[in-house]
Amino acid sequence: MDSNNDKIILIACSGASNTGAYSDKVARTLMAKGNAKMLCLARFAVDEKWAEAQKNDLLQDARIVVLDGCPIDCAAKILNERGIHNFEHVHTTDFGIVKGKTSVTEEKIDDIVDYLRTK
Repeated sequence: MDSNNDKIILIACSGASNTGAYSDKVARTLMAKGNAKMLCLARFAVDEKWAEAQKNDLLQDARIVVLDGCPIDCAAKILNERGIHNFEHVHTTDFGIVKGKTSVTEEKIDDIVDYLRTK
């Protein structure tokens, strides 16, 4: 990913379970590699004015990936409530991670990172 158009805007669940930990770690890994900008999910939930500004300025032409830890879809629901619908939705559980059971490993984080970088 070389151009700014290839950069991913990530909004990740950072929930208390292992699946949320995966979402958060994947987002932070992509950000550290220079492939993504991470936006705060909690701020979308509590700051309507900021969320509206993001929707109007940053998110219009970006590749937005919402990373949810599990099928409860907290991140996607928060964005939908703010009128943001144009995003790719990925669950960490789609990668064989079982909520409350699968240990968080660098190998599995890298699998999800690679998926998002090549998609």
